[in-house]
Amino acid sequence: MAAGAATLPDAEYVFLVDVLPRNHAGRSASILTKTRLLWERAGRRSTIVTAYDSSQLDDIGHQLRERGLLADGVTAASLHDYFPDPTRLADGDFHRPFEEPGMTWVEDPAAGQFHFFEHGRHVLSKRLDYAGRPIVLDWFNGARNRTRSDEYWPNGIPRRTVFFDLHYGVARQELLHRRDGTVRLGIWWAVDPVTKVRSPERVTRFDERGRPAEVLGSYHEVIHACLDGLIGDRPAFLTCEARRIDEWVLDYRRPNVRQIHVLHNAHIRAPFDDPHRIRPIYAPSLNGPTVDATVFLTNRQRDEAAAHFGDSGRYHVIPHSVPEARPGGTDVVRDPTLVVMMARLDQQKQLDHAIDAFAAVVRSVPEARLEIYGRGVLEPELTRRIQRLGLSGNVRLAGFTDDPVGVYRRAGLSLLTSRYEGFGLVLVESLQYGCPVVSYDLAYGPADIVDDGVNGLLVPAGDKAELARAIVRVLTDPALQRSMSDAAPGSIERFGEAAFVRRWGELYRTLAAGLPNAEADAASGTPPERNR
Repeated sequence: MAAGAATLPDAEYVFLVDVLPRNHAGRSASILTKTRLLWERAGRRSTIVTAYDSSQLDDIGHQLRERGLLADGVTAASLHDYFPDPTRLADGDFHRPFEEPGMTWVEDPAAGQFHFFEHGRHVLSKRLDYAGRPIVLDWFNGARNRTRSDEYWPNGIPRRTVFFDLHYGVARQELLHRRDGTVRLGIWWAVDPVTKVRSPERVTRFDERGRPAEVLGSYHEVIHACLDGLIGDRPAFLTCEARRIDEWVLDYRRPNVRQIHVLHNAHIRAPFDDPHRIRPIYAPSLNGPTVDATVFLTNRQRDEAAAHFGDSGRYHVIPHSVPEARPGGTDVVRDPTLVVMMARLDQQKQLDHAIDAFAAVVRSVPEARLEIYGRGVLEPELTRRIQRLGLSGNVRLAGFTDDPVGVYRRAGLSLLTSRYEGFGLVLVESLQYGCPVVSYDLAYGPADIVDDGVNGLLVPAGDKAELARAIVRVLTDPALQRSMSDAAPGSIERFGEAAFVRRWGELYRTLAAGLPNAEADAASGTPPERNR
């Protein structure tokens, strides 16, 4: 533990997510940052566990660690790794050969896969891990529908088998294997025909000989058994970071566990202007009796939730943090006509507004350019929109970047046009590197970060015409752009890492009251023994 580091209770720190993507965005980035700071500034180990199983977690964790995003004291794993399993991985290499008889293949570096063809038909895609081991085999039918996925433990023993719904393209039956390859659980998933969201319909436990032993009462039993395997009887803080898995943990009550729910997005319904129109998926976290603390990213969101549900004393505000500015970049020339965005290409980010507004911007500033960094399902639709508006020379979908700092350093302005946010971390990151912002004044976040006219401009949410006017104002007023750029870094000091760790430490110490053996040990900072 570094000198002067925060003192935190001696406990297990568990962060539960739905998935941990390779190319992550704001929510996953904030969790990686939080766990890193617990380790670097407080000497506390933590575990990021995904509720949905995946054999890619080891490979993703390796990739994140190589990029410096997953700290040494942080473990990334599937929650299902902790389900009771008396077997062990067999010694030896059980991988099937890379080549497939009668098939030819081509590498797809962008997807990180190898595609196999049989008589011209795409039959199979393989993903290898960092050690060159096949970890996922995706099988396709003649219509190129994915029909099955075979996933493997690191030595090639089957880990998970998934059968897909050919209409919705999502998993309908999932078999989870023990470490010796035998099937331990079978899960049938129901699919909502409108949202395509899956929910467990039937869970069957199999014995060591592959025979169905019992049908479980609910999927909750599986999740709770996994959590028990991870936490045991040690003091623990269980932080749930994703709303679609709340229902599986809300009824998980153990005397040694304190449950925290973090809200990363708006809890109210569109058009996000009525604090009493609650999104159903958020209500349990905000009003559930088993939640020991609910953490918001902004004061406004906390206050609006309290106005609806009442202030029970469980609501806390802890904004995201940003690290100290990375040195360098003195040789980078800022382009005053370059506008940038960091956003997933999905409906929440409302990138069509930015593109439409830019059509008006280029009429006043023909040399203006917009670069949008991110990936998502709307890429084809947004590409067509750019072409239809004749903006191909001004607007570019730039794909994923692993150097957002470099992008902000060379840009003259950044945008945020979301329908809703929980905070808007990209605004803080942009300001940190002297890139002023123009943002919709939406719920929640921008008004807590942007000082209108000082480090950026706020415009009414959804007003594309006003958005365009604000962009033009900054691009055509060099003195304004320069003054906002100069003011930007100093305006976000309150979001520093030290303040972030202090706020979380205060919450942990408050919740630790009554937890056995969870007192903070200022002298040693020794992490608890782990049940791995």
